[in-house]
This record gives sequence, structure tokens and C-alpha cells, in this order.
Amino acid sequence: MEIIKQELYDVYVKYKDFNFMNYYCEISKNNTNNKYSKGLGFIAGLYEPSYVDEMRCANATIGKEIKKIDRGYDYKYYFDENDRIILSEKYLSGKLRYINFYFYVDNVLEFINYEVNEGIYSLSKSYYDDNDRICRHLQIEIFNKYNPSDNTIYIEHLFKYEDNITHIALITHYHTPQWLIGEKKKKTEIINMKIVDNILYHLDDNLNVKSFYPIRFKIVNGQKVNVPLPKRVPIFKIIKENLIKILEKWNNIDKSVIWINCESLDLEIQYTTLKEDNEEKWNIAFYDANEEKIFDDLKHPQVLEDLLFNSGCNTDDLINESDYFVKKMIKIIRELRKEGYITEDTAVILSDLEISENTVNIAKKINKKETIKGFIEDFGMQ
Repeated sequence: MEIIKQELYDVYVKYKDFNFMNYYCEISKNNTNNKYSKGLGFIAGLYEPSYVDEMRCANATIGKEIKKIDRGYDYKYYFDENDRIILSEKYLSGKLRYINFYFYVDNVLEFINYEVNEGIYSLSKSYYDDNDRICRHLQIEIFNKYNPSDNTIYIEHLFKYEDNITHIALITHYHTPQWLIGEKKKKTEIINMKIVDNILYHLDDNLNVKSFYPIRFKIVNGQKVNVPLPKRVPIFKIIKENLIKILEKWNNIDKSVIWINCESLDLEIQYTTLKEDNEEKWNIAFYDANEEKIFDDLKHPQVLEDLLFNSGCNTDDLINESDYFVKKMIKIIRELRKEGYITEDTAVILSDLEISENTVNIAKKINKKETIKGFIEDFGMQ
């Protein structure tokens, strides 16, 4: 690990006095070879130095390139005359928050994540072979501000290419700073994986397959090639059918509230049997661990995301900024009531984990007023 620490520290020393803002202004003013994307994924959006973090998120997206930017964007990318990424911007709530710099030195990429008004936030170093394939990648944990003396975790990605198989070792090196006196030092952890087509396999210590799942891309000659998952899937029909299966399993349970958790595209459903109007009844945090996943196919959350994205919805906020999704779900809940799968005296809350005015308005559309009287009173809506 000491070698890795030194390699990253050398990158820090090289750029610690670099005038990033002047360099940024020069590129952003003169460069017109740009792309844009939406979807707040990783720190560098579609152009992460290594694809390992993305593939470990299964079917989760790191965003999508967009052509029309009149509705705003989350990332802007700059390319040189050879279409090589040299700089990108990351926006949060419409404001520029991070600038990513890509410096190429022979077969090495030195990546600096720069926080506006704060300085170097994170960095990494990637090595490429003679066939322009990434073979080694070093980074600190992305959520840590770079501190040469106090970083506690260093990440290493090793790549090996064999015919149509990409072998990957994810190595986590733990470092206990001297000021953490008495802390037990962690050991190095290794996760072995391989990609075949667009399937990611997790391997045990003997390199036998222990689990696998589809991802959004495959590796061809060391390069990422996106593999769009099927879109011609009646996803809301599937949601309704799967809800019916769950509700039939719960048929003999006297449910007072059914909560459909839309915090993410991995939709879940929970219930409580509490009758008295109190915080425990109307707060999912107090529910027993009885949640069921609405999707039983790993591809379906991605299908839903693609559909919503193409419908102009913000997939990071399904309740407040995805009217298309909400209208479809309201229709499904009303149908389930009409068909007898949900009784009139069972409240249904369609929400994420933060109750908003929109959450209450949705509840009013799918429940009788007396059924959700306590819910409305608790959240100050009359």
C-alpha cells in the first residue's frame, strides 16, 4: 500500500499549486467540442476514469447523454481534437460544484476532481497498456476530501484481458492514521470479478462464481460498449401484476396502511397493522421489516428508468418531479381498489422517505378522506 500512497501523493504534489481555475476558464471559453448529460451519478458522470464503480451498481445508471439542453443538464463535457475527454463540469441544484480535469502523460491518466472555491477534492491515476486498455487504476474513496496524511482508504483496480473475458480485482487498502490511537487496523480486502458479455460475475477466493447479474455494458477490446436493456416491456403492467402477487400473499393480514416506497427505482412495498392514529402508523421508519420488492427481475428497474428518462422525468425524484410515473401509479392503485385487492379502509401512501405536499396530494387522490385523516393532520395539511 505504501507504493500506492506514494503514487497518489506524487499526483497531489504535482498539481497542488496548479492554477485550475485559469486552466478551466481557458478551456471552457475556447472549446466547443462538448457533450451533456443528465442524472446525478458519480463524480465524473459518464466519463469516470474507471468503470468498476459503475458496474458494481448493477443496473443503476450514471446518467444519459442529452442533445436538448434547454431543460438544464447535470454534466458538461469538453473534448480535444481527437475526441478525448479533457474536462467536465458537475452541477448540483443548477450550480457548478465540481470540475474534473483529465491530464494525459504517455499511457497514464491523472484525474483531478476539483471542488469550486475549495480546491482538490479527490484524485486518481490510471494506467493503460499499449492497446489503450485500462490495466491499473488507483484512487482514494470518492467521498473523502484528499488529505495526503489522513486518508484511510486507498482503492486499486487491476484489469486482465483474456479473449472475451475481462478479469478484475478490486483491492481495498486500509490505512489507520497515527492519530487514531488504539484503533484496530483493517487488512487489505480483495474482491475478484469478471465480465463476460454484459454479465458481471463475483468470484470466491478460489475464483469460482458465487453470484452474477446483468450490467449496462460489456467490454470489447478493453473499451466499454453500452448494452441497452430491453425497452419494449410493459413495465407498469408488470408493476401491477407484481403488486397483486404481493397483496394476495398478504390477503389474511389486517393492514391499516400500505406504503409504496418510491425512494428509488427499486420499488418496495410495506404495511403496518396499527390502527391508532399516531406517528408509528404514518411513518415508514417504524414499520416492521416486512418489505417486499415489487420488481423480481433485475432488468426491470432499468427499463423503468429508461422509460421515465425518455418521458422527460427526473428519475432521482419519482414523487415530486415525475408526473408521468405518479399518474401511472395512481391509476394502478385505483384499479387495485376497484378489483378488490385493496380495501377501502386500508390507506395507501405513495411516497419516498421525505413527506412533501405532493405526497399528501397523491394520498388524497387514492384514499377516502376519513381513511387518511390522521396522515393529513400529522403533516399539517387540511
